Amino acid sequence: MSFNKTSTNSKIDPLYVIFEKQLYDFNDSNIDRATFINNVIEEYLFFLKQNNLSVPKKIEKMIFEELSVQVGTMLTKKIYGFMNVSEYCNQVDSKQKKTAKSKFKKLKTKRLKA
Repeated sequence: MSFNKTSTNSKIDPLYVIFEKQLYDFNDSNIDRATFINNVIEEYLFFLKQNNLSVPKKIEKMIFEELSVQVGTMLTKKIYGFMNVSEYCNQVDSKQKKTAKSKFKKLKTKRLKA
């Protein structure tokens, strides 16, 4: 059995799409890692709210902590070998940036299915 990434059944991970968009739009070298991660999570939670999904207040802190770990891991893997996010972003080609923006645009227009 072969797997095709362009399959119509493939699902888009909204968290990763938002992460990539934030990463490739990164332009403030004064933002620290924690602030970057928080910005990604805030945009992700906003996306969920736009899709009529909410996080119960009782578990909001746990969800935020779990998402922080996930986004932190994604960031570490993505920029491995670079000193910081700015250095990584300077090496990214425009095709990658366009692809990330295109995915984000599709995500914004696509409603999540329950």
